[in-house]
Amino acid sequence: MPLPTLPLSPRSWSVAVRNAYQRLNQIYETAHSYIDSGSLEANRLQYYGNLIINEAYSLLLLLGESAESESLPQDWIEDVATQFTMLLELVNEHWLSAANDEYV
Repeated sequence: MPLPTLPLSPRSWSVAVRNAYQRLNQIYETAHSYIDSGSLEANRLQYYGNLIINEAYSLLLLLGESAESESLPQDWIEDVATQFTMLLELVNEHWLSAANDEYV
């Protein structure tokens, strides 16, 4: 499932919002594509998990803090956060499996 696109806005989104969305989309698509590849290594999955926790969630918090001034719908931010949470669960599930396979 792709990340929800930025909602339509009566004015152009600020550079900060566009850049944050582009980075979020890049993290999401790259991690999802890696999982879909089926050739999974524990250290790479750990990297993507850390990227989601440290970078994606931080960007989402910043977008949430500026939502009112940017006229960014809170529902959209929550939808994107939910997508990242589901992706993190998927990464963790595969990481546990890959880590067990590497140490057996």
